[in-house]
Amino acid sequence: MKVLIVASGSIKNNRCLVERYKWADLVIAADGGAMHLLRSGLTPHIVLGDFDSVSSEDFKKIRELDLEIVEYPAKKDYTDMELAINIAVEKGAREIVLLGATGTRLDHTMANAFLLYGLLQKGIKGCIEDENNIIYLVDDSITIKKQENRKVSLLSLPPCANGLSTKGLLYPLKDFKLDFGVSLGVSNEFIEDTATITLKKGLLLVFVSKD
Repeated sequence: MKVLIVASGSIKNNRCLVERYKWADLVIAADGGAMHLLRSGLTPHIVLGDFDSVSSEDFKKIRELDLEIVEYPAKKDYTDMELAINIAVEKGAREIVLLGATGTRLDHTMANAFLLYGLLQKGIKGCIEDENNIIYLVDDSITIKKQENRKVSLLSLPPCANGLSTKGLLYPLKDFKLDFGVSLGVSNEFIEDTATITLKKGLLLVFVSKD
């Protein structure tokens, strides 16, 4: 099952939102993510959260729709995004895309990126998308189709990404040790229709980004 989760972060235009909505079998709105969808004329299947990002007027509109609504208290141990991911996993998700997962709150952005680790452990494909970036977390290999005007950046999580090799990128790596805390992997470029990135040990954040 392909699941789209829409959170209340930045969504500057709805092109990606509409495309991923059509792609998904199940659409979950985390808190204010519901308003991103509704303002684009799209209806989620499930809405959840403590709704601190939704005005009382908008929450009334949500309640008037025929949706599954799951409310949580404001004082809780998990973010709305993590709760949405948990529901997606319970529903049988095999691939999850997170939209509205980036924005001005860098703590939320980083926390959402780290939530990809739980999906990786469960064998579920996951990524974060916004207008300028796609973010993956990899522990073995990934193949990415070339996208015009986009760079590919590789950042290791602690302690390092070992045995890192790339194919189809301008600056190749071969059985390389990429340490955590260095910027050597930033802003590579596609030179083939696909790029393949493999590593033998560790965790690697892969960014496909444009300005």
